[in-house]
Amino acid sequence: MEPLVTIVVATKNSAKTVKKTMESISTLDYKNFEVLVVDGNSSDNTIEIVKDFSSLYKIRIITEEKKGRGAAYNRGIMEAEGKFVAFLDSDAMVATSSWIRFAVSAMEKDLEIGVVFTKVFSPPDSSFMQKAIDAFLCKGFTTANGAIYRKDAAVKVGGFNVKMNYMQEDELLKKLTDAGYKYIVNENDVIFHYHRNTLSSYIKQNVESAIGARMYREFTGQNWIIKDGTVRVGTLLFVTLMTISLAIFYPLLVIPFLALVYLGLFLKVNKETCPRYKWSRYTLGSPLFIMLSLLGYSIGFLSVKAE
Repeated sequence: MEPLVTIVVATKNSAKTVKKTMESISTLDYKNFEVLVVDGNSSDNTIEIVKDFSSLYKIRIITEEKKGRGAAYNRGIMEAEGKFVAFLDSDAMVATSSWIRFAVSAMEKDLEIGVVFTKVFSPPDSSFMQKAIDAFLCKGFTTANGAIYRKDAAVKVGGFNVKMNYMQEDELLKKLTDAGYKYIVNENDVIFHYHRNTLSSYIKQNVESAIGARMYREFTGQNWIIKDGTVRVGTLLFVTLMTISLAIFYPLLVIPFLALVYLGLFLKVNKETCPRYKWSRYTLGSPLFIMLSLLGYSIGFLSVKAE
């Protein structure tokens, strides 16, 4: 018999998106699962929408009063009845039917695998901005959204760090690998998830991401975070100061300089992006959103007091 898998859907006031999330679960070709909704005490009709699916799936709903994704994820792990715990955010969707089957098969064959990450992409109906962001973020994989963990492994290493709002997945992965577990990335299946769709929310997300990165260094001692943050801040400062200097002393060179920066970022994105975006129109917009991400990241990185 196939081992039970618990699909954890962490949610709070997700009435606008959770219906699509719940509907997408029906496409799975793996049937031995339960859906565990960890709700942050929603004040809208999120739970009513979830209950509409109780005739399709085995659904349990619990309330987690503590704030933060880490607390919700950990509650999901502890309450899970399954051997494996799959995370699906309440604004995400299962895009391929074998998502769970692939991970379970891999972990049943190799008991040293503690987590299987799944590639996450922006859905087909995403805006140009969302797909332009996805074009340079799609190469990553360490996100809890779509990840399937071996429950006993996650419990053994202490689960997610509740003090972190970003990079909790990376911190948990570090604990798992330190404990001797391996990880793999499922390149065959896809989870859909929307990126931020306003400039202000996107910049704010990158501010929080930088703060999460500094906390990751604090908890893990990984000094590459400092090097990475310094490069990002340095790049933004260089482009900004060069643009201002040229505007003052050589104004005719401002546009050629910015064009050169744009070209460099455009070529970098197309070199590193996923096949679906290579040389697409979305990579044309990526340089702008990369610079905005550097702005937000620099604000967050410099706002955190150095240890």
